[in-house]
Amino acid sequence: MSRVEISIIVLIIFSLSSCKNDKIIEPITKPTSVNYLHISHTRTNANPNLDSIVEGVDYSKFDMLWLGGDVAFLTSQDENTMMHVDSIFDFANKNTLWSLGNHDYTDLDLVYEFTDRPPYYAYNKNGITFVIIDTQDSLSSIVASQMELLLSIIDTIQDASHLIILHHKLIWMNDGDYLESQIETVSNVEFSNCFYCINPNNFYSEVYPLLVEVKEMGIEVLCIGGDIGIKSNEFDHITSDGIHFLASGVSYEADVNKALLFHHDILNRQLTWEYKLISDL
Repeated sequence: MSRVEISIIVLIIFSLSSCKNDKIIEPITKPTSVNYLHISHTRTNANPNLDSIVEGVDYSKFDMLWLGGDVAFLTSQDENTMMHVDSIFDFANKNTLWSLGNHDYTDLDLVYEFTDRPPYYAYNKNGITFVIIDTQDSLSSIVASQMELLLSIIDTIQDASHLIILHHKLIWMNDGDYLESQIETVSNVEFSNCFYCINPNNFYSEVYPLLVEVKEMGIEVLCIGGDIGIKSNEFDHITSDGIHFLASGVSYEADVNKALLFHHDILNRQLTWEYKLISDL
């Protein structure tokens, strides 16, 4: 075999080897349309089990999971209950957002061990700013460091398409007018002075004006509560200022239970929602 022939064979082998080892790098593409799920009041009347249909849903198929509180009967009473609920909802996942209810509130240190997050915080994803608030703290009012958090978000939110406030108690029903008259048929709890009640609060005097300010920037604002399910399993109201009040919740004794499914067109910055039977998720 001549030197020329040997050289040609070497070149062919080198070329084939290079083709084999060179990986085709495809561009990383982000989804342009995703789904989020809001589900609440999934508890039974005894630890650790949740509503049986709720436990059977594959929550990994949703891009985000928003928990509206009262997850188990006494969610943080013991590690066994937390472990069971965590196996369903994956608390440590940064895309699992949990607004605590009175049935979740036994041991906040244990909650922190599983979530690595405080009871109230902010989170940003896909152009949406989320503020998870704690309506058990200060009995339905948003004060002190929670108000400071909200104010800091308002100051820096210009680039968001939506502001979503996740909370447990329906604190916006304390308006002395139309919504307050519906508390008895919508909310799981009454308007009164107790730890689990909708208490007199500062939502309309201090929080709502900030939300209107955000809406006037061209940013859609949604407040989503979780303390329903016993008397009703869906609620949707829009104020004269264009602020959306939503709520969803489960009653484990009911034949029909619903969750709130959101469809997000990220590319066009559009968010729509519908109430879906949990059995159809």
